[in-house]
Amino acid sequence: MSSALSRPAILALGLLLPLLVRADDAYLREIEDEAKRQATMVTITQPPPQPVLGPASATPATERLAPGLDRPAFDQALRAGLAKDRWAAFQRLTPRDQQQVYEFYRTDSRLATLGEQIVRLGTAKKP
Repeated sequence: MSSALSRPAILALGLLLPLLVRADDAYLREIEDEAKRQATMVTITQPPPQPVLGPASATPATERLAPGLDRPAFDQALRAGLAKDRWAAFQRLTPRDQQQVYEFYRTDSRLATLGEQIVRLGTAKKP
């Protein structure tokens, strides 16, 4: 015979080759499934990142400054929590108006309402 492989060897190879290919496919599929499961677990178990507001805390619905801050700590937390334009508006207020914002903070520490108070005081007509 001129063939290097005998007929039974070719027949055996023809029967085994599809099984070997399917085994590799099943193994790869199993690895992919495991990677998907682990990726889902990592995604599910990681807590969402919290915004950094210096000495402030964030709740899901609103961002608030930490309660009970003294005036210097309030200024620092306000600077960290407010948008740059609102912080600049706060700095342009008179010392008396800045103190009013601080007093307002003692009753309502939400950043949104503090920002509104800053805008109101900044646009109020002075005598």
